[in-house]
Amino acid sequence: MSEHNKNTLDMYSNKGGAKKYIENDKKDPETEKWERLLNYVKRVLPKDKKVKIIEFGSGSGQLAVMLQEEGYDVTSSDAVDDFLEEQRRKGIIQIKKYDFLSDDFDNVFDSKADLIISWRNPHLDMDDMRKLFDVVYNGLNDDGLFIINFQNSEVHPEAEILPNGTKYNYKILEDKQTQEKRFFAYFSKADIEGFRKKLFDIVEYHNEGGKEQKNWHVLTLRKARNLSNGN
Repeated sequence: MSEHNKNTLDMYSNKGGAKKYIENDKKDPETEKWERLLNYVKRVLPKDKKVKIIEFGSGSGQLAVMLQEEGYDVTSSDAVDDFLEEQRRKGIIQIKKYDFLSDDFDNVFDSKADLIISWRNPHLDMDDMRKLFDVVYNGLNDDGLFIINFQNSEVHPEAEILPNGTKYNYKILEDKQTQEKRFFAYFSKADIEGFRKKLFDIVEYHNEGGKEQKNWHVLTLRKARNLSNGN
């Protein structure tokens, strides 16, 4: 795990960042954004609601609670206790404390997933992201799906570059001024190809967010059966 992600987790866990995030979320729950994501998940999933869904980095649990209300078998997870407590308060049934960069998937979850979601986890550098893709690949059933979004480096020309090639900056979100500065990483389509190559096939890709609808790369990926297929 990079020092930048450790700093972000420390901010959430030990400096009150998660509590402030939850307070902001109650004032501005961004319902439209989460409903749009819910509808996206429902479009890419098979109609059988018995599929097993695991969300990495669930935060306040907005998506997980909506999926649960829709009748899906969903498990939320996070590494931050305050977020886990908020998930419990919202009534999410299946909750796990889990850091996907350091904890063993098989020791935390009782089975592999049909869908893993990593949404709005923009604090991972290149090396963290490669680790995430490996963890997700091994945590999915055959033909399992992976939904993820990345902040788009194309719309962040001001970003600095780490030695490992990660484009980044530290900032406070404009609409959440009570939070401390956090590490944000930005990726190109070429970066994404490097992460997913041989592990996943692309099911769907689009951009969304911001005035030009380009702030985020959004992808649904399918676990590749043959690691030597060169996809």
